[in-house]
Amino acid sequence: MDRLDVTYREALAFGSVREGEALACKPSAREVRELRTGAIVFTSDPTHLLVPGKRAAATIRSASCHVRSDALPGGSFVRVSDGLLLCSPELCFLQMASRVSFLQLVKLGHELCALYTLQPDGRAGYERVLPPTTVRALEAYLRRCEGMAGCSVASKALRYIAVASGSPMETALAIVLCLPLRLGGYGLPLPRMNYRIEARRGSRGTSDKRYYLCDLFWPEANVAIEYDSDLEHTGSARIAEDAQRRNDLTALGITTITATREQVMDAGKLSRIAHQVGAMLNVRIRDERGWNPREREQLLRSLVTEHDLKASWTKARRISVSN
Repeated sequence: MDRLDVTYREALAFGSVREGEALACKPSAREVRELRTGAIVFTSDPTHLLVPGKRAAATIRSASCHVRSDALPGGSFVRVSDGLLLCSPELCFLQMASRVSFLQLVKLGHELCALYTLQPDGRAGYERVLPPTTVRALEAYLRRCEGMAGCSVASKALRYIAVASGSPMETALAIVLCLPLRLGGYGLPLPRMNYRIEARRGSRGTSDKRYYLCDLFWPEANVAIEYDSDLEHTGSARIAEDAQRRNDLTALGITTITATREQVMDAGKLSRIAHQVGAMLNVRIRDERGWNPREREQLLRSLVTEHDLKASWTKARRISVSN
């Protein structure tokens, strides 16, 4: 076998492959087993295989073959090795548009553009330096896929996806704040995630920080939301550090709102935060759908796992990523 095209939800940007480079192949059970214990050990069952025709499909345990006879545009695959191509994050996003709900597609888009990873057991990892893709890259790819299944839905989902989320809880918060009212959100404009704020030279007398990264930031109103999973379990040193950070940002003209895990998962408390941000953005939230607190809490619960709710971490605030 010269090429094995693997589709999987955690597609990462390992490299690039030119259009037409994916050669016809018929995978064997032995080859799939070898890959599952080597190059793609991180994938979950079943392994999804992309083949060029029905004759190339094979019945393999723990694998599923998908026939794709039409040519795919450039940027559809990334190279792991000479014998292995993976679906690019952009193709992964397009494929999933026909398989998951709109809400889950928006969540997937955030994850593909995020600074965290999702492990097979559902836990998040925070080692990424750059996201696998960006909204601009997804938009450019979808323009080359016009007319393909899922393209229209995927393009609509991009309206509610932000780049560089730092955690699953930040993703859930951004989605609920920015989804349209009819889908249970608050209709706020998309924030910039992990946005870099440069410290003024003259303002460093109280801090040695050269810059700050805000979890969710709306530059048009200079307002930021900081998600803090550990606020209820912190000590005096952490409280003092957070207070100093807020003071420094205030000196830079930025209003900071802290959102705890409890506030994010409580629809009533989250609603107060949403209306507070909306007022600062001059966005009037009109809840035409009449979503009640229980429905919004169910929406929030569908976006996070128990691992996300229990997780606590100290993020490495190093970079800022553009859409």
